[in-house]
Amino acid sequence: MVGTILWVLFYVNFIVAGLTYQYLFKKRKLIGYHLGMNVAMTPTGIISIASGLILIYHFPFQFTEMTILTTIIGIAIGVLFGSLVEYQTVIMGVTSGVMSGIMAPMIGDMAQHSLILIGFTQSLVFLLLGMLCYSMKV
Repeated sequence: MVGTILWVLFYVNFIVAGLTYQYLFKKRKLIGYHLGMNVAMTPTGIISIASGLILIYHFPFQFTEMTILTTIIGIAIGVLFGSLVEYQTVIMGVTSGVMSGIMAPMIGDMAQHSLILIGFTQSLVFLLLGMLCYSMKV
């Protein structure tokens, strides 16, 4: 039962990230350089960490593979959100994706696959992406 809920959360993270991207894409002309750094780094970091925690919970003995997969997820999200502004923010998104993608499975493993940590991270996903969209209110 817990495994199913975590897989649902894993997919919901990408749906929420997609909706956030869609919202920010419509307002991309209003995004300045400083906000662009936050746009590139916030979703990249939190989605990578949340994905890494869920993946290492499900596959605790495939540590290397989950680290690589989480890093690829982070880089992809970093490129996606960073491309909303300019090439410098793409670099920041990629860097944030690499760092959080490598870090997340380590945190999950050291926390002994804590469901409390996963729940806290999931609440941060919704809170931070909501704050990011709210910051674009004009």
